Amino acid sequence: MRLTGNLCRCTGYRPIIDTAEQMFDHAPLAPLNVPALARTLESLKRDDTFHYEHAGRKFDAPRTAEALASIKHDNPNVRILAGSTDVGLWVTKQLRDLGDIVYVGQIESFKQVETTDEWIEIGAGVSVDRAYDEIVKQYPELEETRLRFASLPIRNAGTLGGNVANGSPIGDSMPGLIALNARVVLQSVDGLREMALEDLYITYQKKDMRENEFVAAIRVPARTGKLAKLQFRAYKLSKRFDSDSDISAVYAAFSFIPDGDTIREPRLAFGGMAATLKRASHAESILADAHWHEATVQAAMIALGKDY
Repeated sequence: MRLTGNLCRCTGYRPIIDTAEQMFDHAPLAPLNVPALARTLESLKRDDTFHYEHAGRKFDAPRTAEALASIKHDNPNVRILAGSTDVGLWVTKQLRDLGDIVYVGQIESFKQVETTDEWIEIGAGVSVDRAYDEIVKQYPELEETRLRFASLPIRNAGTLGGNVANGSPIGDSMPGLIALNARVVLQSVDGLREMALEDLYITYQKKDMRENEFVAAIRVPARTGKLAKLQFRAYKLSKRFDSDSDISAVYAAFSFIPDGDTIREPRLAFGGMAATLKRASHAESILADAHWHEATVQAAMIALGKDY
């Protein structure tokens, strides 16, 4: 491809390199010593918290959850930054001043996924894509949700913990996790505190978190024991159905344990139907311990009117 042309002539400018191909004919002045560069970069690696201040603002990048807890305790209003898929938009679209920032991408414990006979425990800093890698091994019903969660770059940058902590009522991960009876682990200088995920959300953008707490992990029940028989489905509706990156308009997730023809432990969770992620308690009460029958389903559908 030739770089010269009329646009260059009219300005009197002539590029030094006439063609794109010629650019690659010029070798670097000195060869790149990769091992030496690697050693230099390794020497810059920090084992403690990186701290920076400028113009009255602070930026911290702790290496441990305990260090993060100390920072959050001393500065409860500090903005936690993980994948920046939400926080970045607050700056570029809403022009918000973020104030002091603490970056959690260097906390090793946040990057861990541990699967046991009881739980799939996902650290708060695990990417959405990697988290779903583990979840869909036991809950393949969430594979479509994973593929339509967002674009691949966003799924690899954003974190499951960030999605949960942000708590948007149209967030894609929470309804499915709530229907699966997932739990969230909160941490502070006072230690760890655990609760059912649906209990985290009180009202719009308000969560049951103390000012010095942060999300440390999400626990999804392993599909073992009685959950081996779990019936589970999840559905996402968006304005552009074929767009992977379109956020949910409504998201619904349903689960129950079949006991012959009887419905046990039904859980119906919706996003986009209220100010928070919310279970359909009235519909659940109709389904609980009822026979699986068309009339039962119709009664539960009518009860949804009381839930939302």
